[in-house]
Amino acid sequence: MAEEKDLEVVDVKPDSENHESKKPKKKNVVVTWMILLVGIALVCFSGYQLFQILSEYKKGDNIYDDTKKSYVREKVISGKKEEKKEVPWYELVEVDFDGLNELNPDIVGWIYFENGDISYPILYSGDNETYLYTAVDKTPLRSGSIFMEQYNHPDFQDSHTIIYGHNMKDLSMFSKLRYYFSDEEYYDDHQYFQIITRDAVYRYVIFAYQDVPEDSEFFNVSFGADDYFSIFLDNMVNASLRDTGIDVTKEDKVITLSTCSTDTTRWLVHGKRVDTYE
Repeated sequence: MAEEKDLEVVDVKPDSENHESKKPKKKNVVVTWMILLVGIALVCFSGYQLFQILSEYKKGDNIYDDTKKSYVREKVISGKKEEKKEVPWYELVEVDFDGLNELNPDIVGWIYFENGDISYPILYSGDNETYLYTAVDKTPLRSGSIFMEQYNHPDFQDSHTIIYGHNMKDLSMFSKLRYYFSDEEYYDDHQYFQIITRDAVYRYVIFAYQDVPEDSEFFNVSFGADDYFSIFLDNMVNASLRDTGIDVTKEDKVITLSTCSTDTTRWLVHGKRVDTYE
């Protein structure tokens, strides 16, 4: 008889187990690569966004720096107090409105803080949208322009005039108004600003400032020199974060500078006209 051989039993389970054990490893590798690729994509997107923002800041700086160099002459460049005392307030800056209005006929004035922190053209289009994201040269710009409230008259003779400007992270436009709210000593050396027009130079002293909701009563400009305006000014002074000790009456010409503090609130800085030079 042929010798009987034991049958070999092939156990395929280990191979099956090995096969199954390899699958999670492949899946883990795929998941790792997917996470890595998503992370790289997010970094690239964030970098692109940052590049776009910085490019916009640079574009805005170039536009307004060129505008100042071409049409504005400051007599006190260093900003030293002793130098300013030697120059009358109305001669601190000269503005070429003939040249500015060739650039853009919507330019109705120039705002100039006597310490040089803020110095920009003021535009008026009859609406509150045109210059929100449009530069003085009419090109699209994230930081927009400094512009006047649509319901005001562009001659700065209303009892209450509002001027708007963005609060930019690079401290351009009206962003430096934030220092009135964050630095208690800032007001002491930053009390005066000017509005220069083709026909006159107006000087204002800041008498109040506050953080308000976007629907605040202080955005109302429909006033004359009457008792309603007197009550309005009393409310403005009472809501101020600082008691400046400066009196304001219904006969005063008041300008409010407005910029965003959050999406739903605004920083307001109020000045009254204290002098005029024609």
